[in-house]
Amino acid sequence: MAVHLTRSAMNAIQVGWLTGPIFGKELRVSSRRRRNFVLRFFYILLLTLFVAMVWWAVVRYEGNAVIQRSRMQAAAQQIVVTISLFQFIAMQLLAIIMLSDSISDEVYHRTLGLLMTTPISGLQIVMGKLLSKLLQLVLLLAISLPMLAIVRVFGGISWGYLLSSLFITLTAAIFAGSLTLLFSIEGRRAYAVIIKAAFVLGVFYFFVPAVAGAMWQFVLPKFGISIDSGSTVFLWCVSTLCHLNPFYGIWEMTREMISPTGAVRFYWPLHCAIMLGLSALLLARSVAIVRKVALWQACGISDFGLRA
Repeated sequence: MAVHLTRSAMNAIQVGWLTGPIFGKELRVSSRRRRNFVLRFFYILLLTLFVAMVWWAVVRYEGNAVIQRSRMQAAAQQIVVTISLFQFIAMQLLAIIMLSDSISDEVYHRTLGLLMTTPISGLQIVMGKLLSKLLQLVLLLAISLPMLAIVRVFGGISWGYLLSSLFITLTAAIFAGSLTLLFSIEGRRAYAVIIKAAFVLGVFYFFVPAVAGAMWQFVLPKFGISIDSGSTVFLWCVSTLCHLNPFYGIWEMTREMISPTGAVRFYWPLHCAIMLGLSALLLARSVAIVRKVALWQACGISDFGLRA
């Protein structure tokens, strides 16, 4: 009995049941692709360039040693903020690009039907594709950790900001990758999937909050509806929109790190949990569609209603 429980616990810890052999296959393919090594090279190059520009702008002034040391803390804060914002934007863009053809290759090469004849499930296909690409992004995030650890020695940077910015960036990349993976099932061309995913994310992150603010300030008063900015309803709506927007989250945590006020209404663990929940819904939809397409292909149905 104890041996059975131990074996079950070990199987639960391992991710093989979730990803199947797809994860290992994708990792082997990625390790042979030259573009991944080129991507890491240019990522480090751009990151170093941004950090050098910030360092030169903050510490280039001449003066005695006391003045130079006093500027180190400001330089450390600017460097950490630069790295965090650079990673935040770059990880989402890379997630969209890397997952733009993740499922479409399997769909249009008609290999999903063959996969359904094996013990591999639709969940393992989707999660194997997603996690293999996200692992590449995690490696890029790990590249900057030594630099962040060294810069933190100069002071003025809390571990709370480093952890919050890291998790906000990671969950935003997971959400962007999950959305792109869903679109890649129905899109044959990678550039079309990239444009569609970027457009939907832009609407979700920027257009919806702008429309909500315009309705509160201009539209609702015309109908005699006035919502006070200090009311419970208004604060609840604003808090909901803020916790759904990683751009607001990274901006709020950065502002609090630079000039602490103690009045932050943004809770990054709640935001990360919400983003992971939304990503899970997108992945569940992807699993359902992948299973349907795979069954159609296995039955020999060529016209399964997806766009070419």
